[in-house]
Amino acid sequence: MSGFILATLRRELLLRFNHLSSWVYTLVFFVLVLLLFPLAVGANAQFLNHIGVAAIWIAAVLAVLLGMEGLFRTDVEDGTLEQVIVARQSLALWALVKVSVHWLTGGFAIVLLSVLSIPLFGLNMNEAGFLALSLLLGTPILTLIAAIAAALTVSLKGGGVLMSLIALPLQLPILIFATGAVDVLRAGGAVMPILALLAAGLILSVIFIPFALASALRLSV
Repeated sequence: MSGFILATLRRELLLRFNHLSSWVYTLVFFVLVLLLFPLAVGANAQFLNHIGVAAIWIAAVLAVLLGMEGLFRTDVEDGTLEQVIVARQSLALWALVKVSVHWLTGGFAIVLLSVLSIPLFGLNMNEAGFLALSLLLGTPILTLIAAIAAALTVSLKGGGVLMSLIALPLQLPILIFATGAVDVLRAGGAVMPILALLAAGLILSVIFIPFALASALRLSV
């Protein structure tokens, strides 16, 4: 099993770095959305500071969805998915490795790019640090949820819109919960329970969502 995991991890990393456009465009999109907010609302520093966290989370959700449509499509088209099933390897584990690599080359970069909140929206270091930590815990959940939608629509041509319609309602609670967390920090409230809940959600997602992914992918074969 460890050999299967390492082989899958090596293959996915090579594919991601051989096709830089598949995830670099996502990061460029994330930065462009962030830049549009100050241009659209003007130079009101107080208002920008107020909407900064929500803007970054909205950009993160959209960026995650943008890069998910083709996550499993190539594996279905070239027969990789069928080979994993025929070889009686863990489909759930295979899917988890794919999503993990996808997040490392996309979601984790979004976490690092969240430092743009300091010059663009005037967040202080504590607020920016808490935002980055919430993104570190929240973007893997968003990615796993979007992966379910991608797996359900993998056999449909032009399923990107349907994928977004499936994923967005499921991602909305994470978005609402995480964007309100910085307001709690600003009000001097306890933020550790919020981080603990995000961490618990991440753990539960990593445990259960791969099995949902496996079931959805089997339906496409």
